[in-house]
Amino acid sequence: MARKVRLLHALCAVLAVSAVPLRAAETDEAIEAFNALYGTDLARVRGTGDTRDDAELAVHLVAAAKRAADQPAFLAVLCEKACDLALGHPSGYPTALEAMDFLARTVPEKAADCAERTLDIRQKQYDACRGDARAPAAGALIDALVAAAEAKIDAGAATFLVRARNVARAVSSPRLAELESRAEALARRMATDRRISDLVALLEKTPGNVAAREELVRLYLVDLDDPAEAAKHLEGAKDTALLKYVPAAAKGVEAPPDLACLELGEWYRDLATNAPKHARAAMYARAKAYLERFLTIHTAQDLNRTRATLALEKTQEAVAKMTVPPKKPTKTSKPTKPSPGTILPGQWIDLLPLTDLSKHALSGTWERRGEALALTGRASEAKVMAPLVIDGSYEFEARIARTGGGDTMGVVLPVGERQILLGLGYGGNQAHGLGQIDGRSAKDPENPTVTRPARLQNGREYAVRARVLVQSSRAEIEVMLDGERIILWRGPPSALSMYAGWRLPQGRRICFGASNSTAEFRAARLRMLSGEARLLRPAGG
Repeated sequence: MARKVRLLHALCAVLAVSAVPLRAAETDEAIEAFNALYGTDLARVRGTGDTRDDAELAVHLVAAAKRAADQPAFLAVLCEKACDLALGHPSGYPTALEAMDFLARTVPEKAADCAERTLDIRQKQYDACRGDARAPAAGALIDALVAAAEAKIDAGAATFLVRARNVARAVSSPRLAELESRAEALARRMATDRRISDLVALLEKTPGNVAAREELVRLYLVDLDDPAEAAKHLEGAKDTALLKYVPAAAKGVEAPPDLACLELGEWYRDLATNAPKHARAAMYARAKAYLERFLTIHTAQDLNRTRATLALEKTQEAVAKMTVPPKKPTKTSKPTKPSPGTILPGQWIDLLPLTDLSKHALSGTWERRGEALALTGRASEAKVMAPLVIDGSYEFEARIARTGGGDTMGVVLPVGERQILLGLGYGGNQAHGLGQIDGRSAKDPENPTVTRPARLQNGREYAVRARVLVQSSRAEIEVMLDGERIILWRGPPSALSMYAGWRLPQGRRICFGASNSTAEFRAARLRMLSGEARLLRPAGG
């Protein structure tokens, strides 16, 4: 075995000289190297009647793959062989999933294949589960089905979502409403794509069709919130506002000078007013980003600043009105009457209005800016703790922006009795990840939640969503950043530990902050999926 380890290290050193995307020749070389290293071991485990040794070998192959992270072809062979071996015995399913997750994150061109294999594994696990184990297995299968649906925008994706909804109904999952919403969004996207195809075909026949040209631009601009793509189709349009603002919007919020930001903010606010319902939030978010940037870079106390301030207030008011209240219980339901201050599953609660900086800021210099909590001075692990005790599984959503510095934006997530830090731009803007996992920080390559590269842009607003599911001996944490999954971790809560500087004085609390940076938390809300949350009120409150 020592000889094989030395051979693996030598191979890694050679291949590291020119790590490039996978090619057929590289794959052939990687298979040859695998056979030289593990051919004997493979023959041995296949010659026994017990498949548990297949699963044990798979564990070693995954470990080897993590040491060969800079050699995508060899890594792919190791992970695929590990998955094949691990599936020979039910005890190997976690190893197979780990192999596919690592391969998908490290070699993106393999992601679709990995998603398909992961889905098959999750289906096997769900089919085999009974009793209390069925609900977490259903949650994992739903995740795999959603991931498969996100990988394509067609009837196949709709089929995956139908399967996910059927599983959710079978176990009375609280995610059913989320899946219904995803199905509606997919149907809208498919309809938009069909309309775009029709318009492109029409413009190929009649290039001078101005109405079709401008409809195409608006579909990309508003319905798909993609100004860069909209700008590619401007030639031939006549609308002066589109011709003026779309090229500027395509360059991003950081590019325009101050007065252009003001105009773009007001223009996007007008677009939101007439946008389809599903697109209004995105239009208002862009309006808000431009207006806030204007107020940041335009410090003169003049009419334009007043104009931007009022426009921003109107934008925030419009967004607040879009919030949908929780559905009332049906006549057949008999909800338990909660005690005062108790938040039951299904109800979103906004955290920032509840937070009193004089009582809940643990460190750092904080101030209120409208609805937002702003960290105005750079400090190590500056944080503020929401006045809420969480007991169960939950979803957390936030809109955040780093306004200065170049280090971590952090959210402390309770996971049962444990705490874990979601670090964004962790370690001097190096990585996103959860810290610590099995004692490994959010910039340790051995930490399975680390995502690289992870450059946060100062001044840009990011949408963060975290879903934390807690069972007695298992936990699951999923994190989305601007709609893209960056973290999916499953394991025992005992694997989680907290950095000393971020550790909270009380457990089961959620907290947000930053390290060596200034920042704004512009919105933060929480919804329980199971269990309950309890508001902490001042004495006599």
